Amino acid sequence: MSGEIALDLSGSSLFEPTASHDPQRALDRSLRQAVILILVLVLIIAMMTSVIRVTGAVIGNGRLSVESSVKRVAHPSGGVIAQLYVREGDRVRKGQPVMRFDNRVSGDSAATLGQSLEQLLAAQARLTAERDGAAAIHYPQALVASGEGSARMAMAEADRLFAARRSLRATEQDAIRERIYQAQQDVAATGAQLQGAENQRTFLTPELEALRGLYARQLVTVARVNQLERTAAELNGSIAALRARIAEKRARIAELRQSAIEAERNARVQAGQELAGVVTQLGDQRVRSIAASDASERSLLRAPYDGVVDNLAYQTIGGVVPPAETIMEIVPDFEPLIVNVAVNPTDIDQLHVGQEARMRFSAFSAQTTPELKGHVFYIGADRKSDERTGAPFYQIRLRVPEAEVRKLGGLTLKAGMPVETYMQTQRRTLMSYLVKPLIDQFNRAFRQ
Repeated sequence: MSGEIALDLSGSSLFEPTASHDPQRALDRSLRQAVILILVLVLIIAMMTSVIRVTGAVIGNGRLSVESSVKRVAHPSGGVIAQLYVREGDRVRKGQPVMRFDNRVSGDSAATLGQSLEQLLAAQARLTAERDGAAAIHYPQALVASGEGSARMAMAEADRLFAARRSLRATEQDAIRERIYQAQQDVAATGAQLQGAENQRTFLTPELEALRGLYARQLVTVARVNQLERTAAELNGSIAALRARIAEKRARIAELRQSAIEAERNARVQAGQELAGVVTQLGDQRVRSIAASDASERSLLRAPYDGVVDNLAYQTIGGVVPPAETIMEIVPDFEPLIVNVAVNPTDIDQLHVGQEARMRFSAFSAQTTPELKGHVFYIGADRKSDERTGAPFYQIRLRVPEAEVRKLGGLTLKAGMPVETYMQTQRRTLMSYLVKPLIDQFNRAFRQ
């Protein structure tokens, strides 16, 4: 019975308030409960971080630009501004004049060279006609079709000189032909004299033979025979002289005919030589004329693209523009928009072409402006350095589809706007985000 009483006493002591007055036991129990709770929480968190996956992103700041980049307008030789046709913000079309330089020197030079070129073209046509022996000058169509007074004057001068030279050659040929005619008349007259002398000799020969027979028979004196012999000898001498004169005149006629041919040939050769010189001058003049005309044409600066004028650097009439100096920039119209992003070199291994990205435009209200989707289409081959800070970065370019741009409604995107970009990387667990920095630090510590 005493054992039962002891059992009751021991059982009742577990629930009586007096049992909880042991502070050490209460503290131990609280510690155990806290440890168990912490372990459970740690286990739950570990399970969650091992199971839950989140999408990572490489964050970068960039700005909007057109895909073909802003067009810088410059002038190769510069000059003095004579007139300015546009202001910043003006919309221009391709080929529209935007600025004119003072072209008084180049314009006068081009006009002078143009006149000289027309004169050379006319001279070339004239000399070609003289070389070929043509009856008239055939001018090039470009010179004939030109409505300039200088072209008409050049052709008129060429016609006058062509007619004068042709008349001079004709006069020379007429003089030669006249001398030939006179020589021919002389040959004819001498031929008639020769014919008469030969006829006389024909009649004299039988008489002389008969007289010689009579002299052999002592019927006539020797004086009579000698007289007739002298007459026959003189007649033969005259015949020989006349024949020599005819031969001389015929040789002279041949010389005159040859001189006529030589005169015509020499005139053509001279025209050909002059033509060669004119052709050489014409080639040089064309080069100079093209250069002068080009300089005159370049005095009018035109917009190379459709777009909006920006960063107009020279706005003063009379101002001097140095050669090849940027005068203005033109932001092209209707060009696809892209985003240029600078990315930390440590994140470049997480990026690839085609990677999805989300963009937020800080110039618009974050509450009313949706994020736009895009993708990476260009990754820089090598890292660059910021010109101001020297910080290294890789250049990344994102393309914004037109369908995404339409989500902005009435909001207008402009080149130069700041953009926050989030280029999505592979999904990772929370545990990897917590453990990876520790592992990397651990590996670096052991390498040291």
